[in-house]
Amino acid sequence: MNIFYASSPKREIMSGLEHTVGQILQSKIPVIVCIGTDAVVGDSLGPLVGSMLKQKIKGKAYVFGTVDCPITAKEIECVSDFVKNAYPGVPVLAIDAALGKKEEVGNVKISAQPIKPGLGVNKDLAEIGNVSIIGVVEEKERGKRFLSSVRLSLVYRQAEIISSAIAGYIKSCPKEGVFSSATQLKKLANG
Repeated sequence: MNIFYASSPKREIMSGLEHTVGQILQSKIPVIVCIGTDAVVGDSLGPLVGSMLKQKIKGKAYVFGTVDCPITAKEIECVSDFVKNAYPGVPVLAIDAALGKKEEVGNVKISAQPIKPGLGVNKDLAEIGNVSIIGVVEEKERGKRFLSSVRLSLVYRQAEIISSAIAGYIKSCPKEGVFSSATQLKKLANG
């Protein structure tokens, strides 16, 4: 797991995150699943990243989970099954907020492993993704009931960093590795 520290300069974090995403995905365009809800500030990282990414990459990758259409705990298993069936062999990049130690708050972590949403608040949900990016937004000891007291500025800053790094990676991928919505939908309809 690579960890990018909140105390580092924003440009350094974005560059490191983009480089690490590139090393893990090796020029493959992932399906991106952004988990969380805009109803709770501390859980809004995923939907914010999803909305920002849709603006930055404009159809160069599939993005599920935005502020307008969030993917919450209820939808994880359904979305995971859909993505596996609709995009076989395509890597899945999952993004979510997390709880951690006091000194980890503000950090962004990336791992070449699935994400298990809800662990910090004692939920047992299905894993999703091949690669995961989490932003630590609050101390674990403060738990679920304090997620609503998380500062929006922290979550927004993390979302900007994560979405910019992913967009930078996707824009650097070879054009032939990019599938458009229309092309992919046509293949699904005909195949």
